[in-house]
Amino acid sequence: MSKASKIPNNPQLFPGVEDKTQEALGTFVELTKCTYQDKSLGNSHNEFMECDCFENLTIDKDGNIINGACDEDSDCINRLTLIECVDGLCDSTCGKECQNQRFQRRQYANIMVFQTEKKGYGVLAQEDIDPNQFIYEYIGEVINEEEFRDRMILYDKQRIKHFYFMMLQNGQFIDATKKGCLARFCNHSCNPNAYVNKWVVNGKLKMGIFAKRKIFKDEEITFDYNVDRYGAAAQKCYCGEPNCIGFLGGKTQTDAASLLPQSFSDALGISPSIEKKWLKMKRANGEIITKNNEENINEEFVNSLEIIPCKNSSDITKVMSVLLQIENKMIALKIFQRLFPIIDESLLYQVIKFHGYKCFNNLLNIFKDEESVISDILNFLSKLPKTTKNGIVVSQLDTKLKQIIHVFPNLKHQCDQLLEKWESYEEYTRITKRNINELSDMSRSLSTLNDLRKVRLPPEWEIIQVNGRPFYYNAQNNIKLDKPPNILQFNNNRNNVNQRSGENFDNNQFQHKNKNHLNPGLDKLFMSNRKSMKRHNPHQDRDKYGFNKKSRYSSEEPDIVEKRKDEEVKMLKAKLEAETAKRLELDKIIQEANRQKEIERKEKERLQKSLKEKHMLQKKLSNASHIEHKWNKFFASFVPNMLRKYKTEIPLSHENIKECAREITKILSSKEMKKNSKSIPPSKPSKEKYTKVQNFVNIYMEKFIHKYKQNKGHDKSVTPSAFS
Repeated sequence: MSKASKIPNNPQLFPGVEDKTQEALGTFVELTKCTYQDKSLGNSHNEFMECDCFENLTIDKDGNIINGACDEDSDCINRLTLIECVDGLCDSTCGKECQNQRFQRRQYANIMVFQTEKKGYGVLAQEDIDPNQFIYEYIGEVINEEEFRDRMILYDKQRIKHFYFMMLQNGQFIDATKKGCLARFCNHSCNPNAYVNKWVVNGKLKMGIFAKRKIFKDEEITFDYNVDRYGAAAQKCYCGEPNCIGFLGGKTQTDAASLLPQSFSDALGISPSIEKKWLKMKRANGEIITKNNEENINEEFVNSLEIIPCKNSSDITKVMSVLLQIENKMIALKIFQRLFPIIDESLLYQVIKFHGYKCFNNLLNIFKDEESVISDILNFLSKLPKTTKNGIVVSQLDTKLKQIIHVFPNLKHQCDQLLEKWESYEEYTRITKRNINELSDMSRSLSTLNDLRKVRLPPEWEIIQVNGRPFYYNAQNNIKLDKPPNILQFNNNRNNVNQRSGENFDNNQFQHKNKNHLNPGLDKLFMSNRKSMKRHNPHQDRDKYGFNKKSRYSSEEPDIVEKRKDEEVKMLKAKLEAETAKRLELDKIIQEANRQKEIERKEKERLQKSLKEKHMLQKKLSNASHIEHKWNKFFASFVPNMLRKYKTEIPLSHENIKECAREITKILSSKEMKKNSKSIPPSKPSKEKYTKVQNFVNIYMEKFIHKYKQNKGHDKSVTPSAFS
């Protein structure tokens, strides 16, 4: 994720400008999602991965029930590595409609199109936009490189001045020139307030525009075209920024803009000042600056970089998010080398946590022909601390090592050592939201379940289940605990109930004696009231209610004191009961809402299935009818000629001959369809086919003529349809 840039002292605002959104929509075909020239385009090379977050149902300011899991402040692994959670795949943990579904749910910022002074249309923020907030998906037609080259030439011939191409991945582009969305109107700036980032959404790669810094209401939204967009020849730049180069596109802009895409710069730990320093040195020496045209990478600059080891969790996140999707060998090697010097065990655990085993499987595929790099990767894998075996099995890294042994015999010793080490790892089923719900169904304490959902474990700890029971597991030290290793013990001494602290999971059920214990928040409310009562003299004994014996009531009559204390305790209990009732009511509302959603989902699936079946049937019937029509034409091309002789041999009328030809053609076509309904007739009949048809015609006509002669002179008429 890009760092938020500094807000300029006086950002230019355009309050009160005319809304041109509807007018702008008339200049292109609006799409709500990308279309694909081929189904394989835009596919991510990574399998979908579940995050470790838990469902967190709350009510927002408008009274709507929302799932707060995987939000901006969470440590959702998918969100940090630029992958969206998907309902039906990830909701066994984080629940449906979590906060990491911004592309899928089109959670766009409030924007409008306006007319700029010199740049044509532009996009204006109609509300304040926070740093790194999702603004809009860049939508268009996803095409391959050959089509991209053809369209560049075509649009130039059509005198289209503005192109709207954006690279999706190597050899694949999004074209929003004729079909797209409002994001196409975001203008270029040499000092942009937004940036473009690539995300994985349900197996497809998507390009999103995000705020680089806080964007104010009525401020124009811009990003750097040279890094993210492809256009025609160089044009004059009208961004108006102090650092403006003067040109948009062409060599001058290429020289001046970023030497790497933002995500690569972040993963390599490169700051803008390092790029500027290198550019200044090159220009001082009069050297030409070039880029890889496919990925906007200056290879000379990348090769000149010194490796900066990862120092913290933020560095690990940026590195792993790129390694999950990287294809460029040079960048992949440089980024991997940032991991190699790490000795801090907590950071090594972070590498594993952020889908590390999948990343290294990807790296082994990228460097499949380079023995020395593979050896370095194997060395780093041997440094990783012990965890459960699950990640290794899911990523198929053990299988990959067995393949490497056959290709590079010199690496057999390293591979064997790793495989032997991994063989000692234990494989457990991890705890998911579904497992926790099963625990809840067994009448377990809701407060304990909430602790299980919300606990933040150190990197070396995982939540697993053994024989249906949850445990906290440290693979490195082979420790299993039935309670969290780093959180406070469960609340005790509440409402005169002596609750045992840190209860064990006994007989697959949580034991809890307080029936009113429905929400950890109520514990805090009760304890805060108790603490406020105890502040007057903490060193003296308290009475049966927990009040000081010498207090503000000491001057009153004992009966009055007892009465007032009883009243306060009753008020406190009433308050707790009210909070409990609210919680129960909220749970009922949530359950009913979930039930209705499930009913709607099943009904929607039923309708979709019914429509799909109807469409398939119609398509099948349509195809069959089309093929049968072709057979009719095929037989009609030569059957009438076979019937000509019957005009002279037997005095049949022209209408009789014509009707016979039609009926014979129909019968023959029907026979062919019964043999194979998908078979298409040849362009002309073979000799064998012609002979078979001739025999059938002769037999048919003999029977018809016989019948015709029997009925000759009678009132009844003989027709081929009646005969058949």
